[in-house]
Amino acid sequence: MHLVQLLASLSLGGSELVAVEISEHAVAAGHRVTVIAGDGVLGGRLRHSGAEHLDWPVGKKRPACLACVPRLTHWLAREQPDLLHAHSRLPAWVARLSLRQRPADTRPAFVTSVHGHYSVNPYSAVMTAGDRVIAVSGSIRDYVHRHYPAVDPARVTTIPGGIDPQAFPRGYRPSQAWLQAACSEFPELGGRRWLCLPGRLSRYKGHPEFFELLARLVAEEDGLQGVIVGRTRPGSAYQDQLLKLAQRRGLSGRVTFTGERLDVRDWMAASEIVYNLCADPPEAFGRTVPEALSLGVPVIGWGHGGVGETLALLFPEGAVTPGDREALYRRSLRFLRNRPQVPTSNAFGLPESMAGTFALYEQLLGARTV
Repeated sequence: MHLVQLLASLSLGGSELVAVEISEHAVAAGHRVTVIAGDGVLGGRLRHSGAEHLDWPVGKKRPACLACVPRLTHWLAREQPDLLHAHSRLPAWVARLSLRQRPADTRPAFVTSVHGHYSVNPYSAVMTAGDRVIAVSGSIRDYVHRHYPAVDPARVTTIPGGIDPQAFPRGYRPSQAWLQAACSEFPELGGRRWLCLPGRLSRYKGHPEFFELLARLVAEEDGLQGVIVGRTRPGSAYQDQLLKLAQRRGLSGRVTFTGERLDVRDWMAASEIVYNLCADPPEAFGRTVPEALSLGVPVIGWGHGGVGETLALLFPEGAVTPGDREALYRRSLRFLRNRPQVPTSNAFGLPESMAGTFALYEQLLGARTV
């Protein structure tokens, strides 16, 4: 099989990691993989897997993206891949428009993965246009059925993301060298207990709620430090707003912004609690939740969306009614004073996620040859 994956970029994020993991699995199984995406911090890992990488601007909202349609059309005619799998909206449109230029009997199969609660409009509807549609959680499946009722439910398959327990082993602790390097880069971390909110700097990730929580907790518990692990755009106005909010909350020196990191595992493993506070929309899956729990680190999050599903199965004690800030504070204080044990579980494993994805590929390709 020649598998082509399309996504906006190879930056660090949930959909991007899924695409890289699919590529690694496919190449290891002897398949040819081509990934069409802007380069990013995951590019080295992707290319190291043996996948081909075409650094095309398929995720850029500018005229150069439109030029990718004839470019992809010609590439498809030459390479004749078996299956296209799109992970984000603009690349999915590039794929769909290119496929329309090919004779119907020569088009590769088309799969789309719905990785988020996108705004409901014709632009987002392209993510439901695949021959098969992957929903990354039950809440995303319900979102598709609720907002796009014309989509045949038989075309939608729920395949949650998975984590490699060898990459996130129970009881893992960062090395002393790593801790020393982190504290050298961010001296305010030394001697403090970390509360970690991983994820890019986006307004729906719940940073204001996290700051409000942190301000209340530092008044009760000594030596706490909030740690925001995630990418932001250069000159981000949102980060400036958050810095000013931290000052108003009396948190100057109590919040560390690490920027985009490939060592998220170490940051979570070194933390007392990991949070997921996505509110509106809720997190579609939220892979840092099962990652942290696999490490044995307690997680607290709003109990809705994909995070609610994950916590209900793996760590119900960490789920808080969405928007209940008092419950969020009380739960955090209790965990800090009496850290709970995280149960072990084999749920949300990477092998199972890959098996589901490739079973869908095989089923779709098999149906097209009948």
